[in-house]
Amino acid sequence: MNLKQEISKDLSLILDGLALGVCLWVCYFLRSAGLVQLDGVGVIPPFSQSYWMLAVIIPVTPLLLDLQGFYDAPLTQRYESLFLKMANAGFWLILIISVISIFGRLEIPSRSVLLLFLLLAPLVLILRLWGTKRFLVRSYQSEKLGELSMLVGNADDITEFLKGLNTAEKMTLQISRWFDLHQMNAATIKKSIRSHSADRVIFVSPDSPKNEDLPFELEAEGLEIWIIARNINGLLGTPSIQSAGQNRVLVFRTTTGDFLYRFIKRAIDIVGSLLGIIIFSPVCLVIAATIKMTSPGPVIFRQVRNGRRGKRFTILKFRSMVADASTLHAKLLDQNELQGPAFKVSRDPRVTRVGEFLRKTSLDELPQFINVLRGDMSLVGPRPLPVYETAKIEKSTHRRRLSVKPGLTCLWQIRGRNSITSFEEWVQLDIEYIDTATLLLDLWIIVQTIPAVLFGKGAQ
Repeated sequence: MNLKQEISKDLSLILDGLALGVCLWVCYFLRSAGLVQLDGVGVIPPFSQSYWMLAVIIPVTPLLLDLQGFYDAPLTQRYESLFLKMANAGFWLILIISVISIFGRLEIPSRSVLLLFLLLAPLVLILRLWGTKRFLVRSYQSEKLGELSMLVGNADDITEFLKGLNTAEKMTLQISRWFDLHQMNAATIKKSIRSHSADRVIFVSPDSPKNEDLPFELEAEGLEIWIIARNINGLLGTPSIQSAGQNRVLVFRTTTGDFLYRFIKRAIDIVGSLLGIIIFSPVCLVIAATIKMTSPGPVIFRQVRNGRRGKRFTILKFRSMVADASTLHAKLLDQNELQGPAFKVSRDPRVTRVGEFLRKTSLDELPQFINVLRGDMSLVGPRPLPVYETAKIEKSTHRRRLSVKPGLTCLWQIRGRNSITSFEEWVQLDIEYIDTATLLLDLWIIVQTIPAVLFGKGAQ
């Protein structure tokens, strides 16, 4: 995304925030004037009591839409896809308003106004987007917007590049001419580009020696230079440009670097772990008392595990094994049922009778809400392995599971857990999560974890 696109996107976020604020007021007016009646309540509180919701809706809703990709490629997105993204953002907005209302002890003045807002807001957003599309299309067609582009490269590379462009990209790039390096030399191409007033030159065959010094010379003249980079030494991450001192740095990242995503995910972790601690505290007291009465040893099992980037932390669990389980571990290595560095035994003789129930129901994991609150773990993420198991992981692709914060649950928990006998398959599920991580996916995994735990799917 170039600077102009970023500015356009930022402007769209601001306009949508303000439009949604006005939309909330309009919904209040329609309801208070009796033009729309969605409940049996007569008079509703004054709009001033809705100011706190206004302060949430204006900045938060556009950011939620942005997280769903609502503002990506405004010229090509299908309306059914946009409505789905708006529905997802609306769900999170209601959740945020509800949480703020509960913990901030703020009253929602009129639920009918909020319901009407949820019905009208998508229409306001679609109307704004439709107007933006019309404006952009007319501006590009009349050449009032955009910059003139020219292609330089081999005929096959030019053809491949053009085939890969969608209608919107062709419109925004405004490609007027292309020059085949096999038919024209660099000097002739430079002269032709000058005579046709190009704004941007795209080199689609960057490795061709026939380019000579053309990219450097055109850049020195002030033209915008694009160089196609199909493969940079086999690196798979999406590159971005940063600076370090006087140096320009290409940064390759295969995990999300979205600050807003990580910020909201951490906020959800804090709220979720606090709720978990409060809700399950009576259950934890019962479990602790039961463990203490049925087997000697500590109630809480502590073990050093590897978190994000291999950072060590102490994980907390209710003890489900005999007190000297660690000393018996070596005797069971030949019974390992999981192919790879991790260790799993379906009928582990070290597990106590109470521990068997705790593992079956995953109740032994409840103390890890404290790990989440501390920031060692997240609600959703790859399960952390003990240090001695992590040390056995040699493949770089397997160690990629350490690139994100570990979690209480992930795809492995909802797709079989201990019924999966291959560490390779386990890692692939973790990588699938890392590659597709979104707040919506996190929510889906949490929801799917509930029946997996209740029915003991794949648990041992």
